[in-house]
Amino acid sequence: MVAHSISVRTITNFSLPSDGPLEIKNAKVPLGNISKSSATLTISGSTFDIYQCSFSKDISDDITVFINELDDYKEFSSYKKSFSFNIYYSPKKQLLFSEATTPITKAFLKALSKMDGVECEYKAPILDFDSISSHLNTTRGIRFDSNDVGVDHKAFNGHDLIDNTEAYNAIVNDDATQIVGELDLGGKSYTIMISKSGTIVSYTNLFNYQSKEKPMLEFSIDVMKELEIIK
Repeated sequence: MVAHSISVRTITNFSLPSDGPLEIKNAKVPLGNISKSSATLTISGSTFDIYQCSFSKDISDDITVFINELDDYKEFSSYKKSFSFNIYYSPKKQLLFSEATTPITKAFLKALSKMDGVECEYKAPILDFDSISSHLNTTRGIRFDSNDVGVDHKAFNGHDLIDNTEAYNAIVNDDATQIVGELDLGGKSYTIMISKSGTIVSYTNLFNYQSKEKPMLEFSIDVMKELEIIK
């Protein structure tokens, strides 16, 4: 089973000094770039501008790399990884979707917002998990922060999860950070995950969306509409 994901942001102001490539830097160190495509997408009556992006981020991980100049392997505790992705922005909906993971999207937008001439005001969407749970066929999993001694997070999974008092309270008291459940769209059931950080994941193949130009984007918009997160 291949999971599909997208990151979403509520964005109240987004403009670049020009449509051409804009280099993103931090203390004169190049981090990536962004350029606006001449193409647009129209989905459910809303037009999305398309931006082509690249971004480099330091990754902390032990790796071994062969260095040609040394003719030998060398160990590194961190390395820089480059990501290429599109973002889709709807001025009408005030929504921005990113093909990158949420951590990369957050780092990219933070660096972009600091560039001269850029206006970029964004935040994670406001999600009511109690309302979302009521729209799901079944709620199959949640994750939430914990105040228990020695425990930072808790996760509950199961078909009768909503009958568990601690899990139920985490949902209705707005303590949950992730929710997993089944949702019907177009006569097909999908297992999805939504996080407070703004990630939407489908654990079900998007067969009904394969004819769409951007299957995960259109699926996510349908999910948000079905859950009444957007109109």
